[in-house]
Amino acid sequence: MLLLAPGVAAQTVVPVARPSGAAVADTLRGGWYPWDPYQYQDFRRGVALLTGFDIEIERAIARIMGLEIDLPLREWEPYLAAIAAGTADIAAGATKSEERERYAYFSKPYRTETNVLIVRRGASARLPVATVDEMLEAFAKQKFRLGVIGGYVYADKRINTFIADPANKDRIVAVETDSRNLQNLLGGVIDGFLADRVSAATTAWRRNEASLIEEHPLRVSTDIHFMLSRASQTPERVGRIDAAIDQLKGSGEFHRIAPVYVMPVLTNQTIDTGWFRLLVFLGTVAFALSGVLLAHEGRYTVFAAMLLAVLPAVGGGIVRDLLLQREPIGIVRHPDTLLIVFGTVLAGMLIIRGAALLQAGPSARHLVLPAALASRSIEVTDAVGLAAFTVTGVVVVLDAGVQPLWLWGPIAAVLTSAFGGLMRDLFRHDRVVANLRGELYAEIAFVWGLAFALFLDWEGDRLQAQEIAFGVAVTVAGAFLSRMIAISHRTKGWRFS
Repeated sequence: MLLLAPGVAAQTVVPVARPSGAAVADTLRGGWYPWDPYQYQDFRRGVALLTGFDIEIERAIARIMGLEIDLPLREWEPYLAAIAAGTADIAAGATKSEERERYAYFSKPYRTETNVLIVRRGASARLPVATVDEMLEAFAKQKFRLGVIGGYVYADKRINTFIADPANKDRIVAVETDSRNLQNLLGGVIDGFLADRVSAATTAWRRNEASLIEEHPLRVSTDIHFMLSRASQTPERVGRIDAAIDQLKGSGEFHRIAPVYVMPVLTNQTIDTGWFRLLVFLGTVAFALSGVLLAHEGRYTVFAAMLLAVLPAVGGGIVRDLLLQREPIGIVRHPDTLLIVFGTVLAGMLIIRGAALLQAGPSARHLVLPAALASRSIEVTDAVGLAAFTVTGVVVVLDAGVQPLWLWGPIAAVLTSAFGGLMRDLFRHDRVVANLRGELYAEIAFVWGLAFALFLDWEGDRLQAQEIAFGVAVTVAGAFLSRMIAISHRTKGWRFS
């Protein structure tokens, strides 16, 4: 299935031979086309900055070769025609095909793409298919309205034949970008569209619509190359590009670029799910309740109770974002967290007042067990929050593009999960700061944050969403179980004596 790379469908590209003995210029005439996160313009700082995985790899290769590179915005089909005519020299993100090899050289693969059918959440069950043939047969039977990118060549000839068949033209909707396909899907214009899974996930993530769609389990992967014009380039230059790719991977620079542009999408795709959001919610409530209980014990005002609840819930995240220079900071991006904290404080105060009234009456003897159960429930949900915020801290470092991940990942994990509690205790002017003298807590966040960061560093060359999801689950489970073991054994943290 599946969209593997831009291609030519609507026009025939005529190759132009490079004159024998002609000089090869020291500037590579390239280009870019919208293909987030591989090639896109970043407007976050108010200025359009051309960047992306392919763009940064292309620039790094040009730098290694001692060449300049020109990257104007191009439409894909005219871009291919320019490659054939020799008025453009290089294009990134290309899939090798027999037609293209008539007018272009191809470098060795520098990455892979995995492609999927994107449908609305829950719709995959209506397409119980495991092969391309079964998928196309289901499309025909169900009169499936399929979104495609106009002018792109798909990996399997059967798919291209299906799209080109006049009998299917009324059910094929061709557009320019994945963003438009996503709009059509959510607007009911189409039933699904073919896309590179990373590009589709990025588009949905940036539009805050990832929860509305899902990938069909059927997927295909392919190698991605640089494509060079036979009319303006030589096999010797292709060999130099191959050597530059090897140098990039050998030096670790390729490994550093991948996490910045692709890894954040894959990890956010995992944590932007119902089960992880539930863990974050439970952890936020537990952190806020800890502040409510302390305010009750100290007979603080309502404002102080709010502050004691807010600090452990969001204080560490604020410090983390300021340290990483994240714009805007997380609490501004997601103000719903504050609403959860405020609601928890109000609910907690009502419950405490109600319990106090019952304690003064004949039902007081029945409150011992519920109070103990409530205390243990807060400990459990607090451990859930520790685990979830440990993962969140590392993912924020990925989003911010801060390196090295193995250093800043665990630091951000500790800040996100434990530093807010430390700020709360300092605010109370306790002689003994609980977060520094209690059971293992920040140490757990650091160790599991480090483990998760090292895993993501290793995963940088693989970029497999299923493996990343597994890594997130293991980190959450490991941090949670570590905290519960520390609670059950009342293990003390490392201390100087």
